[in-house]
Formats: sequence, C-alpha cells, structure tokens
Amino acid sequence: MLWPEFQGLFAIPLVIATALIQLFAQYHVTRLPNVLPRKLVLWRAISRKTAVIVLAVLVLLIAHLVEVVVWAVRYFTWGELGDFANSVYFSLASFTTVGASELTLSPLHRFTGALEAAVGMMMFGWSTALLVNVIQRAESQQTDIQRDERADREES
Repeated sequence: MLWPEFQGLFAIPLVIATALIQLFAQYHVTRLPNVLPRKLVLWRAISRKTAVIVLAVLVLLIAHLVEVVVWAVRYFTWGELGDFANSVYFSLASFTTVGASELTLSPLHRFTGALEAAVGMMMFGWSTALLVNVIQRAESQQTDIQRDERADREES
C-alpha cells in the first residue's frame, strides 16, 4: 500500500479526463460564433450574440456536469459514500469548492476530494476565460453585422 501522500497519484487519470472533457467543450464553444448563421434572430428578441452566449454557457455547464460525474464514478467505486447520488453530490460539492460536510471520505482518499476542488477551480477559471473570449467575438461580429446592414441600406 502506498503512503497516504502518494494516494493522489491515482487521481491523475481523473485530472486528465477532466482536462480532455474541458478541451472538447472549448473546441465547440470557440466555434459557436463562426457556425451560427450571420443573420440569426430568434423570436425577434434574441439576437445572434445572445444565442451564442447562451449556447456557450449551456455547453460549458454540461461539460462541468460530465466532469463531476467522472469524479463521482470514482468515489462510488470506493463505496465510502453510499449510493451514486451521494457520490455525485459529494463530487459536485468538491468541484465547486462548497464542500459536503455531511459526507466524508476516509483518510486514504481525502486527498482526491481536495484535488477535485483544485481542479474544479481551474476548470471554472478556464470556462470564464472561454466565455470572455466568446462574448468579445460575438460582440465584434454583431458590430460588423450591424455596420454591414447600415452600409447595405445606404447603398439602396
């Protein structure tokens, strides 16, 4: 058996899986401003820019939930938290750094829960940076579209 300080090594595949899920989400989120139709207007009130931002938030939220479930599966296999719902709850509480004081891991596995909190903070930071980038690009494209529409009206 490894010393407790080396138990975190078993979490490396979880960290890699989390980063790969986030990278997959990044690929799709950064493409959103380019794949939505240029003249998209939904229900006359939702602009293309708003649609891009809402879709980006949804994609990132789904990615974070998948990341949480990946960690929850590991907790569930240890059998320390009872059922799978408790494992997901503990994982979500750890990932968001809220913590679940009513559920605890054994001393052997506590490092993994703390590591998930650190990884979760990094993933939320990464998502924030992505959203800032997508919002800037969507606003820039919206400005370009409005400028082109004004130019078209002036020409006719």
